[in-house]
Amino acid sequence: MRIGRVVVGTMALAAATIMATSESAAASVTPRIGSDHSYSVRQNTPSVPLHEGIGVAQHQYRIAVYTGKKDGAGTDANVYITINGTRGFVGPIRLDNSEDNFERGKTDRFTLGLRDVGRVKSIKISHDNSGKKPGWYLSRVAIDVNGDHPRFSCYRWLAKDEDDHRTWVKLRRA
Repeated sequence: MRIGRVVVGTMALAAATIMATSESAAASVTPRIGSDHSYSVRQNTPSVPLHEGIGVAQHQYRIAVYTGKKDGAGTDANVYITINGTRGFVGPIRLDNSEDNFERGKTDRFTLGLRDVGRVKSIKISHDNSGKKPGWYLSRVAIDVNGDHPRFSCYRWLAKDEDDHRTWVKLRRA
């Protein structure tokens, strides 16, 4: 029995050491919850602090959201994304930075530090129908994570008064 306790204790200590080392390495790359926004080296886009409850980031998700060019395509509403992968999901996470986001014909870019969800299979993108003009025409979404570049085509309205009257859509990888 004593040998079993020593082995279990040693394994727990090794796991804690590996976890602490990974956290300190990741912390030097990605901001922690509550930290100020920092700027990504690859793009001139703000990195968003980690989503509450996720802990230290394991991957950077670079997300490009393309708003259509139709009249009234932009939205004043708050936009959210949920990313689904082979190892689970993260979200919903509000997409926001210091710019005026989701305007007609504009591409908005976000860099999020999130836990690994594996190979991205689908996303759910939505808005809360707030603001003076909440209707939104979403063209497409592109994500870049660890050399994987999934694309998600939409080309539809997310609005209470257009198409199917929904403010959300689930999109599968193209």
